Amino acid sequence: MNLEKTFRMLRKNWKLGKYRRLLQNAGLCAATACIVLLLVYFVRGREAEKEIEALRALKNQAAAESSAALPKLDGREVSGEYQELFLKNPDLVAWLTIDGTKIDYPVMWTPEDPEFYSHRGFDKKESQNGLLFLDKGSRINEYGGNLIVYGHNMKNGSMFADLLRYGKKSYWEGHKSIQLDTLQESRRYEIFAAGKSGDPKALPYGFTTASEKECRAALEGMQALSLYDTGEKGNWGDDFLTLSTCDYSTKDGRFVVMARRVK
Repeated sequence: MNLEKTFRMLRKNWKLGKYRRLLQNAGLCAATACIVLLLVYFVRGREAEKEIEALRALKNQAAAESSAALPKLDGREVSGEYQELFLKNPDLVAWLTIDGTKIDYPVMWTPEDPEFYSHRGFDKKESQNGLLFLDKGSRINEYGGNLIVYGHNMKNGSMFADLLRYGKKSYWEGHKSIQLDTLQESRRYEIFAAGKSGDPKALPYGFTTASEKECRAALEGMQALSLYDTGEKGNWGDDFLTLSTCDYSTKDGRFVVMARRVK
């Protein structure tokens, strides 16, 4: 009986508008909190991009001043373009660029802790953007294998956000080429397939070393997942490069593009 009386009183007060102000204030607070969180997200993202811009400027300046010589640093040959960056952080193994996109970033490699740079910047401090990083099984100078590079697709358009645009063939047609600079040489790859799946086993993650069986399985898998026919294909014996990011259109989804080396 008390419960029924309480319900009638609540309903009466609701009709009189006694709770509207409370709900309005609660809604306003929630909206304000969301706006603040979004602002923090974009500000931090912008700060991370500024740090990358400084690295790009350092790289470009060094490229203009460097010679063709490859002096050794820490026992490794490093071209003049990347010497200063390598001295700042020897986890650097490459720099990846796709012309006409925002993808222009260093690639890191820490096989003992593969996802170390998933949420860290070049200075190794916490960063929501993280950096591009190489799969622990990838070998940057091994021919006939597959280099797998992971990166976040950020809402601010940074890192691998543009990778999702390869879901449309028209985008692939205008952005087929990937440049990957190692510490010793510049390489060019041509994208031949783009696909997505929520099943990691269906993606070419199992293919890193120069194994014919794994290569053929990866190529067959990508052909089955391909979102469109590019008219191009990879073959056993090619050098491959796979770029991977999250795809939120499906549970545990991943979006990948696969390319073969042409230069």
